[in-house]
Amino acid sequence: MRLEPTQKPDHVLRVSARLITSSTMLQLSAEEIERAVAQEQMENPAIEVIEHRVCLFCGSLVQGPACASCGHYTQPTEPSFPAPETLPGDELQGEQQWGEYHPYDISDYAAFESDDEDEFDPLARIPMSQTLAEVLLQQLEALVTPDDIEIAEQLVGNLNERGYLEVSVEEIAGLLEVPVERVEYVLSQLQTLEPTGIGARNLRECLLIQLQAISEQEEPHPLAKVLIEDYLDRLGRNQFSEVARALKVTEEEIRQAALYIRSSLHPFPAHAFDAALPGQARGTVPTFASYIRPDIIIRKGEAGFEVELIEEKRYGFQIGAGYGTQPLYLNSNAESDEVRHYLRQNADRARFFIDCMHRRWRTLKRVAELIVDYQREFLEKGVRYLRPLTRAEVASRLNLDEGTVSRTTANKYALLPNGRLIPVADFFDGSLGVKDVLRELIASEEPKHRLSDDELARLLTARGIPVARRTVTKYREEMGIASSRER
Repeated sequence: MRLEPTQKPDHVLRVSARLITSSTMLQLSAEEIERAVAQEQMENPAIEVIEHRVCLFCGSLVQGPACASCGHYTQPTEPSFPAPETLPGDELQGEQQWGEYHPYDISDYAAFESDDEDEFDPLARIPMSQTLAEVLLQQLEALVTPDDIEIAEQLVGNLNERGYLEVSVEEIAGLLEVPVERVEYVLSQLQTLEPTGIGARNLRECLLIQLQAISEQEEPHPLAKVLIEDYLDRLGRNQFSEVARALKVTEEEIRQAALYIRSSLHPFPAHAFDAALPGQARGTVPTFASYIRPDIIIRKGEAGFEVELIEEKRYGFQIGAGYGTQPLYLNSNAESDEVRHYLRQNADRARFFIDCMHRRWRTLKRVAELIVDYQREFLEKGVRYLRPLTRAEVASRLNLDEGTVSRTTANKYALLPNGRLIPVADFFDGSLGVKDVLRELIASEEPKHRLSDDELARLLTARGIPVARRTVTKYREEMGIASSRER
């Protein structure tokens, strides 16, 4: 018998569009999920979305146009599209809630494939993000009268890439032939919006607006306001000793106040928007940008830190009455298999979308709870207590795939108990503590002797943080701090 080599048949693993969509929804940001829900609600009459009015920045329930807890303007969170019309026979069927049926096993998704799998992809036609100008105008419409909208458009249209107003209120008043007082009023409303400091006419006003916002939540540094109002130029030149003599305080107090200003306030409010799109210069406002909103709220409770998902509080889903139940398919007035297929297809699609959303919430909450428990010291004491943690460790502890953890933490932001908003990715960045110490060393250096990267490396090593000079250079550049010669 002659043996000849034969080609072994390939075993091809077919990945369905449903599985891809399920994985993709894990990594969507809060705004992208919002659009996906609106798109699904518009296209699928079988799904009903129950949307609760919650603040998209702190998760609190809201009644009016602004959140009573954090003061942010809240967009209406009522259903984006009207509920689907009642089908014949619906009055005979009870509403099928999410909790009344079991989610599909991911391995069974292929059993519900349709001829056109793209019809099940709720992400296919998600619209682009809003620009900063659109977001600001949308918020101003709720704060000013219709007669002042034209003033608002002029103010927002004359903001530069840093978020500063480039023209005077007198110029706008003259252009629109309105009293200066009206322009001043609309500008004052603009300056209450996020990002804090937007609409300022110079750096001093920008920092004072931010300082005022901080003072509403906590006590700022006692010297911060007077330094910004009267000694901002000297601070920029690091003339700490001169300022200390003028205020009759120690130089160390001035340095600490300057460090507080640099770490707590942002000179360019428009840069609080998302990072620029690929190809855009760093530090510019992207063409399609939106203000960053938290996905995860971390609160300090009696039993420790608690994790809360804004999406979970905001959305509720259910299958429309009469959809997806076998009695309806058999007893409905539909006379053709095509109509029955349409009803069944929409019901399956609605179940799948709901399951994807709940899987997203379950996974995100599991990952967040593990991270919060692991990084408890960081939440209590600050960035220098951030413990080394990798996504692979999280995946191992939760028995998840590392790719699932990466998608879950991508494009997500967490609101810390102290009110600070950070990317979830920061919990995995072990360099943050080193950068904080490095920033402190540079802020406290003598004006006549700027510390070189070699000296900074030696000082860090003396503090028990052994790093190489090239690492110091890398971290310094990432923080946007100039070299010793340039400083």
